[in-house]
Amino acid sequence: MDNEKLLPHDIDAEEAVIGSLLIDGEATGTVTLDAADFYSETARMIYAACKALSDRGEGVNQITVAQELQRQGKLETIGGAAFLSHLISNCPTPLDLHLS
Repeated sequence: MDNEKLLPHDIDAEEAVIGSLLIDGEATGTVTLDAADFYSETARMIYAACKALSDRGEGVNQITVAQELQRQGKLETIGGAAFLSHLISNCPTPLDLHLS
């Protein structure tokens, strides 16, 4: 029997953080996370791409992140540009509060 404990994690929360960064790339500079803080390998790769862009002073958005992941050879690994679109479309926004 496998006695390994699963680390606490919330994939939806991780995806919401990444989606938020894709919507507002300037927030990348204010987030105090490291890629290693994410449980999901996919979230780690996407966050690292966001951070790399931000550290170089480049804009962070769906297109630039997709290009950075492509440059790193990781775009298809994370699910392609369609997955980045999915993260944005599923990201809660203040507008969602007014729809309830």
